[in-house]
Amino acid sequence: MKNKILLLALSVVLFATSCKKNTIVDEPVDPAAANTVEVTGEITTNTTWSASKIYLLKGFVYVSNGATLTIEPGTIIKGDKATQATLIVTRGAKINATGTVDKPIVFTSALPAGARSQGDWGGVILLGKAPVNQGTDVKIEGGLKDPKGGEDKAYIYYGGTDPADNSGTLKYVRIEYAGIAFSVDNEINGLTMGGVGNGTTLDYIQVYRSGDDAFEWFGGTVNAKHLLAIGTWDDDFDTDFGYSGNVQFALAQRVSTVADQSGSNGFESDNDGNGSNLTPKTSAVFSNVTILGPIRAAGGSLNANYQNGAQIRRNSSISILNSVISGFPVGIYIDDTKVATAGATSTNYTSGSLVLANNLIYGTKTTEVSVSNAAALATIETGLRANNTFAQTSFAGGLFTNAYLYPKDFGAGATLGTANFTVAAGSAAATGAVFTDAKVSGTFFEKVAYRGAFGTTDWAAGWASVDPQVLTYTTPGAVK
Repeated sequence: MKNKILLLALSVVLFATSCKKNTIVDEPVDPAAANTVEVTGEITTNTTWSASKIYLLKGFVYVSNGATLTIEPGTIIKGDKATQATLIVTRGAKINATGTVDKPIVFTSALPAGARSQGDWGGVILLGKAPVNQGTDVKIEGGLKDPKGGEDKAYIYYGGTDPADNSGTLKYVRIEYAGIAFSVDNEINGLTMGGVGNGTTLDYIQVYRSGDDAFEWFGGTVNAKHLLAIGTWDDDFDTDFGYSGNVQFALAQRVSTVADQSGSNGFESDNDGNGSNLTPKTSAVFSNVTILGPIRAAGGSLNANYQNGAQIRRNSSISILNSVISGFPVGIYIDDTKVATAGATSTNYTSGSLVLANNLIYGTKTTEVSVSNAAALATIETGLRANNTFAQTSFAGGLFTNAYLYPKDFGAGATLGTANFTVAAGSAAATGAVFTDAKVSGTFFEKVAYRGAFGTTDWAAGWASVDPQVLTYTTPGAVK
């Protein structure tokens, strides 16, 4: 008996020591919320969140000290609005959030059903050690402070020299009502990735109603598949600081009334803010992307802050192939207005480092091709028209089964219902994808026949939410 008592005492001491800096409160903060666990501060040891609980994030919560946070399928994590709750996985730490089709993992607003909106909480930030063209210690944007209120590099910096760095796994995950603008050009996105390496797995992720960008990559090499951006406030897919990964099967569905005053785009891509020649160059490759812009039919009204289906600027060498971009004021904009070397972005296109090919550019309201460098306009437009299909009077609604149905969350101005993004029989998107270009010939890219994010299989079915505003999220594991 004496040995058992000593063993029990030792176990208590070890447990208390391991949890010293991890401020998860295992007792509910409100006796009435018996299943809610409040999380603040740091998670410094390997920790598992169970689907039998609901987790409430308050303030900046850091997975640090090389710890791994494992989240069980079907777990609900809520972000507190008053404290701008945000989950940050720091360099060297990992997240293992692996849901399933039937039990996705949900990060969402802590506000009740019917009261949620974009920007209710910060979002999810992954910080890694992969190369970034701003250096090996780069401060992530968004106004983050370390647990002591400072700017300790262990918590809010990213970048390094390891392209294969591993920040963990996000699979079958929803991130809802996140995205906070801390200040101009200093925001937290739905999913923010700083220097994330290609040892990380990103697959089947939905960002719903982000208050800034849906997905933003700051450098890094991480690859991703099956991404959904629904009702984004600013840009859907934003690439900066030398991001050089690959993305296949991604869709953005925009709402005509929702756009950011900074100007909202489907794609926005920079090498960096100065358009410098710093390396690694932003050279991400996107294939099989569908961008459903705010204009659903000829004469459709839209928020005046909408800009471009794809704005490629500041010396970026992003490539987009086998994709559909529809319903923006401007289709493709090659922008040289802020570059360290005159004509740098245009030169990236004419030299072949920036490839736009086998895309369908539909339903452009004003200008199908815009090039700020007047001397390069004719050459670039000729090349784009030779390698892509432009149809200004056609819209994506004719390409897909039912692309322009929206959940009730977007109000009376939306055509209510559940969208079906699968390709329609006989549509121009059903065929035409080509994978002979070196940009997409590698093993990462599945060699499908269709253009856009979906073929005849609805890979969003089951795990993605068509209307999370009506979901109560009050019962652990009840994610649908």
